[in-house]
Amino acid sequence: MLNGAKVRCRKIALQEIVGSLPPHISEYLKRKYAEATILSCEGRFTEIFILSEELTKVVDKIIAQGLTPYSAGLYLGRLRKGKPSFIPSINILQEIYQETGEVVNALVVAEEGLKPFLYGGDVLRKSVVSCHQPLKKGDVVAVLGTDMRVYGLGISKIDGCEELESREDLDEVASNLFDVGWYIRGEARKERKYKA
Repeated sequence: MLNGAKVRCRKIALQEIVGSLPPHISEYLKRKYAEATILSCEGRFTEIFILSEELTKVVDKIIAQGLTPYSAGLYLGRLRKGKPSFIPSINILQEIYQETGEVVNALVVAEEGLKPFLYGGDVLRKSVVSCHQPLKKGDVVAVLGTDMRVYGLGISKIDGCEELESREDLDEVASNLFDVGWYIRGEARKERKYKA
């Protein structure tokens, strides 16, 4: 049991989940991880992991003993019944952006906006340095620093990059869904990892 919820892990085929993922993530996974083992751990929500061949053997032994792995391999993200239906991990987004050289569905934020974001704040219009399509109101958007590292995730409050131009400096353009500062603040039991 994790956090009072029973968790069941099972291996699944990549094809079982690609339809639930944004196109840029599903296309990348089909190219890079077509033969990888996908581990789905289901409880109150579903966490998805990508396992190497070697790690798959270890996880098989853990599950055979009646135990549940807390985490294993590369964390792909969380599938949910509500909106957003998929919350990608910042690790998989960073890998995709680095390996493809293409940043999509993201806001690049200046340092003065990144600092409040890392403390749980939202992204304001004045801190956005650049915007990368596609953006849809209510969708998950990556929040990057000017160093092009993914520092967290937000829920877009705008429908497309063009909408930034009509917004005031202090308008919220993405609400904080998750930021890496959570790991430092993580001792506060009241703060959930994802604010969705």
